[in-house]
Amino acid sequence: MKLLIATLLIAYATAMSPEDVKKNAVAALEHAPLGTTPEKDHIGRDFYKHYFTKHPEVRKYFIGAESITPDEVDKSERFKKQGTRLLTAVHVLANTYDNDAVFRGFVRDLIHRHSNKRIDPKEWKEIWSSIESFLETRGTSLTAEQKAALEAIGNKFNEEAQKDLAAHGHPHV
Repeated sequence: MKLLIATLLIAYATAMSPEDVKKNAVAALEHAPLGTTPEKDHIGRDFYKHYFTKHPEVRKYFIGAESITPDEVDKSERFKKQGTRLLTAVHVLANTYDNDAVFRGFVRDLIHRHSNKRIDPKEWKEIWSSIESFLETRGTSLTAEQKAALEAIGNKFNEEAQKDLAAHGHPHV
């Protein structure tokens, strides 16, 4: 059943225009707005608490935080900044999805900045399911269109990431 749902989401995502992907992804991200208020300022840390709880194996990519607890993430200035950077990147990707050159250029820049971290190449796709599940913890369910839009962004992101990793001789899938 999960495979059928995933197949339908992918089919729907590929049928959406770039403008519709952008519109629906931006709407989904209303659940994780950027900003400097204390509430908005904490959302990035909340993402990492969620991410590390669901996927503790990825903590190894964060030198010095391999065994960090959710309470430590909650108080961490590092993950406040890291979370803001991640959420900003997700917002930029959503808002530039319909501008292929900018979107892909931004992906390549992100990959270059992470190339020395030896991140398993499959993580570039898998993080998008964590982003989606995190957004669903923010108090409302995502619509099918919003899920499909995030899936489309994740697919395009991963496609460009893998292409760039391969072009630079890094492990890729």
